[in-house]
Amino acid sequence: MPDAWQIEALTHLESTDVIVSVPTGSGKTYVAIEAARRAIEADRSVIYTSPLKALSNTKFTEFTKLFGSDRVGILTGDRRDNPQAPLLIMTTEILRNL
Repeated sequence: MPDAWQIEALTHLESTDVIVSVPTGSGKTYVAIEAARRAIEADRSVIYTSPLKALSNTKFTEFTKLFGSDRVGILTGDRRDNPQAPLLIMTTEILRNL
């Protein structure tokens, strides 16, 4: 069962962008997964950023299992897989350099 702040964030996504800032382990990934699902269904692109390559790799694996390898790509300093995918996982450094 989602927390109230997760429901609120997802409700706001229907009309605007959302930034989720809560402590580690609070459930940010739930919001990210649901937001990505909605965006992919609407034929939109998603960028999921992480400050660490190791976390980016972990999220790439997790999201690939959820959405399929054809829908998820990754861009880090040393890895570039499926860069045309609708859901791209990347380090914040790569996003900043785009």
